[in-house]
Amino acid sequence: MTTIKGIVVFALALAPLLAAADTVYKYQRPDGKILYSDVPLRGAKLIGRFELVPVPPQGGARGDRPQQSEDLAGERAEQRVQALDAADAEIKAADQALKDAGERQQAGVEPLPGERLGNVGRRSSRLGPQYFERQQALAAEVAAARARLDEAYRQRNQLRE
Repeated sequence: MTTIKGIVVFALALAPLLAAADTVYKYQRPDGKILYSDVPLRGAKLIGRFELVPVPPQGGARGDRPQQSEDLAGERAEQRVQALDAADAEIKAADQALKDAGERQQAGVEPLPGERLGNVGRRSSRLGPQYFERQQALAAEVAAARARLDEAYRQRNQLRE
């Protein structure tokens, strides 16, 4: 029984120290330095006193909130990864479309039958309006493919921010 009394006396002796730890004091020393302490200091000017509020214990419905938060954060991260993957796939598709349009434009440089005018004696000829319209359409296709690729890069960069 003496051991138990000793433990109780020791716990009661520590109680004021534990209670004092709930208060933080802000002091200014004569040399101008600011100090924070959990015990009152002599020779320093008291600027403020703050009472610490204990953190409520985790349990019950509140214990579920961190798990729900983690689940929601994991779901958002998964959605972001999926969106980035879709953006990368769109970039690949747009890049391939640009390459294909460029190849069609290169292949379309030679005039097709019926696009030349004025074959006089088979010496001279000129290109007709159909040729230039076809060239404009091919150039517009390349420009549209380039714009699609630029937009795909912009969307992916926006997702990365």
